[in-house]
Amino acid sequence: MQNPATPAPAAAPSKGKSSAQNPSGHHAATPGPSGTPSKGKSAAAQAAAAGQASSSHHHAAGGADASATTLKRKRGVFQKDLQHMMYGFGDDPNPLPETVALVEDIVVEYVTDLVHKAQNVASKRGKLLTEDFLYLIRKDMRKLHRATELLSMNEELKQARKAFDVDEETLATNAV
Repeated sequence: MQNPATPAPAAAPSKGKSSAQNPSGHHAATPGPSGTPSKGKSAAAQAAAAGQASSSHHHAAGGADASATTLKRKRGVFQKDLQHMMYGFGDDPNPLPETVALVEDIVVEYVTDLVHKAQNVASKRGKLLTEDFLYLIRKDMRKLHRATELLSMNEELKQARKAFDVDEETLATNAV
């Protein structure tokens, strides 16, 4: 039996896994400041608060841990935008910072994955096009329709700006 004053020896972390992960590869509950798991927060929210919410460990690049090969990104860049979006979708006007950080991590990971997949699709051609992204989301009809709607709206805005600029130029030449 061990003396309660001496800590138990820590198990060696498994290969390619973070020490905050359980054997299934998911984040385990991290102890709070008192040494006990925080109540009222999910393990993911606790990991986000501790700065460990990056789930890039799920995706191996060439057999190596992808988080070891990626550059560290600046956190909190999309914080205000995400807070407004979360509020628009029914969340509290001031959501918990841990929640916003977790949503930001999920969004950044999704967009990064999508861009990498689009680059792989475009590698044969050598040029990344909008159609590569549309190809990747072709099976998700909601995303596909929304993306095409936004692209057509963008084209309309470009044409309106161009027409406005032409009208401004003709007015300026007529006034002189």
